[in-house]
Amino acid sequence: MMAGLRILQVSKSTGGVGQYLRWLVNGLDKERFEITAVCLSEGAEELAEELSQVDGVRAVSLQMARYKINPLGDARVWWKLRRLIRQGHFDLIHAHTSKPGFLARTAAAGTGIPAIYRPAGFAFHDGIARWKARLYAAVERFTARYLTQRIITVCNEERKLAKRYRVGSEEQLVTIHTGIDLRQFDGEFDRGKTRRSLGVPEDAFLFGAVGRLSRQKAPADFVRAAALVHERRPEAHFVWAGDGELQDETIALIRSLGLEGVFHFAGLRRDIPAVLNALDCFVLASHWEGFSLSVLEAMAAGLPVVMNRVSGAAEAVLNGETGLLVPIGDVQAMAEALGIILSNTEHARALGQAGRQRLEQHFTQRRMIANIQELYEQVYAASARKQE
Repeated sequence: MMAGLRILQVSKSTGGVGQYLRWLVNGLDKERFEITAVCLSEGAEELAEELSQVDGVRAVSLQMARYKINPLGDARVWWKLRRLIRQGHFDLIHAHTSKPGFLARTAAAGTGIPAIYRPAGFAFHDGIARWKARLYAAVERFTARYLTQRIITVCNEERKLAKRYRVGSEEQLVTIHTGIDLRQFDGEFDRGKTRRSLGVPEDAFLFGAVGRLSRQKAPADFVRAAALVHERRPEAHFVWAGDGELQDETIALIRSLGLEGVFHFAGLRRDIPAVLNALDCFVLASHWEGFSLSVLEAMAAGLPVVMNRVSGAAEAVLNGETGLLVPIGDVQAMAEALGIILSNTEHARALGQAGRQRLEQHFTQRRMIANIQELYEQVYAASARKQE
């Protein structure tokens, strides 16, 4: 058995991507892998400091604009990555998401170090301008062909999208579903205390969402669906946990629809398992996703899920068995699905229980990490054979 492979992880530090990196760094077998993590974007210093406390892990932070192309700043990050890669004598690079993935793989060009890339949602997803999709796909095709050994897609829908845009070969593409550590959802939670902190009555039926208040997450769709439900069932309550650039706009919409008393903002929370335990149903209004981490967390908490048919939705949620799927952007359909959940709370609980069972069978963190470790060793062995 190979031991001590030196792995360089390069990733953003925020949201589900940062959480994925945290799980990976903590979960990888330290007897088989030596890990260096490069944390980018907002929160990089904090995450790097946290990961540095893990035995056998070295972590550094580099400041990078997460969404915007910043030629000077990005060039600095690229140059520092290039120097680190050449000094680190790494056996393999694992890069996460489009911008860190491009920077890491191009910085490693010419070194012979094999690279694994996990886009966690391609930038050429459905819903963006066609010219942008073509441009992003062209960049991804180039880096896949010349600078990448494997591309980890987080669901089969993402794999299909890659093939539609001719990004990566059949051999390069491998699906490894994201997995959840169930232990953090199995503790004792004070549901009443959490609801009081949210300003929600303890006996109210509570629909909730977790995520950034951003265009991707489409908070306005959730708010408008909530308004339709409120017209018929004014006793229902709604909550959003998270912050973001659309916060003021979303609050204004809530006020204009007269939902101030039933739609609550939790802000950025560090106790997501406790927040989910306080809900009765989880809602995902996103217009695009890779493979939603928040949905998996909701399933781990035993919640029924109402979500749009974004990438991976039908792989995570079985329509009518563990939750309800609705067309993307269809506020009326979402409101009707919320109404179905609200009208039969016993059935809603059964959906949530079935979702938890599905998660235990298919989407555990242990399974995810085992698959990634096996892929690391396969890619390294294949690269070593080529160099002999």
